[in-house]
Amino acid sequence: MEAKNYWFALKSYVYVEFKEKNILIYDTKHGDRIETVHERVITLIKEMYESGNLGVISISNELQSDPCIRNFIQEVIDKEMGDLMDTEHFPNKPVRLIPILSLQKDIDRHIEYEDKVAFIGKDISKYLTEVNIYLNSICDKSCKHCAGYCKQIHCCTTNNPGIELPIEQVRGLLEQLRHSPINTINLYGGDILAYSYLNELQLLVSSYPKPLHFYMHHKNYRENGFIDSQLLELIITFPMDGNHFHEIWKQIKDKQSRLHFIVEDEQQYNDSERLINEYNIEKYSIHPYYTGENIHFFEDHIFLNKEEIFYKALQMREIFRNQKLNSNSFGTLYILPDGTIKANMNTSVLGNNAEDDILDIIYKELIENTAWRTIRNSHPCDQCIYQFICPAPSDYERTIGKNNLCHVTN
Repeated sequence: MEAKNYWFALKSYVYVEFKEKNILIYDTKHGDRIETVHERVITLIKEMYESGNLGVISISNELQSDPCIRNFIQEVIDKEMGDLMDTEHFPNKPVRLIPILSLQKDIDRHIEYEDKVAFIGKDISKYLTEVNIYLNSICDKSCKHCAGYCKQIHCCTTNNPGIELPIEQVRGLLEQLRHSPINTINLYGGDILAYSYLNELQLLVSSYPKPLHFYMHHKNYRENGFIDSQLLELIITFPMDGNHFHEIWKQIKDKQSRLHFIVEDEQQYNDSERLINEYNIEKYSIHPYYTGENIHFFEDHIFLNKEEIFYKALQMREIFRNQKLNSNSFGTLYILPDGTIKANMNTSVLGNNAEDDILDIIYKELIENTAWRTIRNSHPCDQCIYQFICPAPSDYERTIGKNNLCHVTN
């Protein structure tokens, strides 16, 4: 910089996260970032964000003589994250739009709004993106972690054994969802093939306009014309009989199917990889499962480090989304065999399918926030400059009992 006065501004696609003793300046277009703990730099950027400055501040000769300020500004310019404008060419102070989250319909700000329905909007069905329906809790396989899988992963379960969701409730629920913009409807057991109303369900599904996903444990899989004609999501747990898997794969390989491998350790992960390669499986997912005793497996393979947090550029709208809603949970509901409705398998009950309209349940979750708007606002995330760069909290945080699954903050 020459010894003259400048206007200094960050690009409109640059996001800034302020904490007490450090800041993150993040380029949402290219993924570059600058972190600093220098008080003078932090004060400079805070000044830029003061309402009266309109995103632009003056850089005087005195400021330029400060090596810390000068080096910082040079780094911003080199990384194309900001501009220096000569005051001789721009005698009038420019204006730079600063990205700040401001929502007209911010539920937190208007929680006491008298007419909440009018505030949120009458067409609240648009918020519902996924419904998980547990048809029954009947199964004779006695998987070791039967009660736990479903709290971390899309999986069958026999919680409240012997209960079935009446077909009338299934019919009513599907009718409510028929004309909604929902993307995904998942059905589970227990063992779906043991559902007493399977034939009636087949009639319902035959005229239903939306695709349905049927989740089934591989030990329960048997060829069935109805299930095999749908989107089959086959759950694989270990230990597993290799010969049994071979026979199942022969039956499903040409069907609309996806395999879900649930792994607890390195060996099970390697076994999954071996099967995927050996059978040339193209549609699959691998899901780690926390047992309460395999925290080191999660620390080695699930916990994030700084490089993984920034492995791809995050758009501004994604960062703002993380400040207001949970992308892992938002829009999802669970209906259990007893009719109980939850926003998450780990959270409190919102209502009952036999008594409550789905729109009322959506409205209740938007207001009460048991899961949909759970964000990283707990310690230590609330003191971290990567707070909203990180992915939203997941069921793993709930199960492990740790707010930050990372190696950045202990």
